[in-house]
Amino acid sequence: MTRLSQRNPQAYGVMVTLAGVMIFVPDALVMRLIGGDMLALAVWRGLLSAAVFVGFLALFARSDWPKRSELFDTKGLWVIGLNAAGGLTWCAAMQNTSAANALLILATAPFIGALLSWVILRETINRATGLAIALVFMGVVLIASGSLGQVRLLGDGFALLNATSIAAYYVVLRTTGGRNMLAHVAIGNALCGIIALAFADFVPLSAGQIGLVLLSGAVILPGAMGLLMLGPRYLPAPEVSMITLLEVVLGPLLVWAVMGEHPGQTTLMGGAVIITVVAAHTLRRILRHEA
Repeated sequence: MTRLSQRNPQAYGVMVTLAGVMIFVPDALVMRLIGGDMLALAVWRGLLSAAVFVGFLALFARSDWPKRSELFDTKGLWVIGLNAAGGLTWCAAMQNTSAANALLILATAPFIGALLSWVILRETINRATGLAIALVFMGVVLIASGSLGQVRLLGDGFALLNATSIAAYYVVLRTTGGRNMLAHVAIGNALCGIIALAFADFVPLSAGQIGLVLLSGAVILPGAMGLLMLGPRYLPAPEVSMITLLEVVLGPLLVWAVMGEHPGQTTLMGGAVIITVVAAHTLRRILRHEA
């Protein structure tokens, strides 16, 4: 793997990012199969994934554990806080809206990231990106319009907060240089579980549900997060965005096929707008990069 990353960094980046996305694809389905209170699941996901990350660092990368001054500096605290917020808002979104709504709204994260980069890093937004941002949020409004007067509107709001948290997380990561932030991610996930504990409604779980909880918290979440932290180091942002679209498309279809959770007409329409805009904007940037 190390040889491939040195010999062909782009191919390595594609492989790692694609692997991370494919691990994430069944995440929403697994959460639906577990059922119950999603904030109770947030406790287990947060604590289990944190334990996996800490175990990995202890066994394979002990030298990468940051010094105390680096662990809780400003950027470190931002990464910790945004990871905790991302975990909480994702589970809250899955509790209160459909998997399709949650995942399709998540697709707005790159454009929210562009807005945050404009505000925080003073990066310019060109006309094409500005138009894409406007169209993507028209898609979000269309999705939310189908939730008016329903509990799902609250979940759509949590999904938008989740996309914002993830966008801000990646903006902060861009300012950390070559620092290994895995320890901060572990602490953020643990913090997510601790905060969720105050609001969780625990119920007894069957053996099958316990197995799915372990799959969700100890395999899917840390595996996908770890790979998606690594892949973008070797790939331009447009290519990462294109690959991550697979999760947005395949995740809701998987839940629909297995659980019969129909997204609804307005979600399908709004999702079509979001996916088309993200794909077109990403392809444009890839083609310009290659030209």
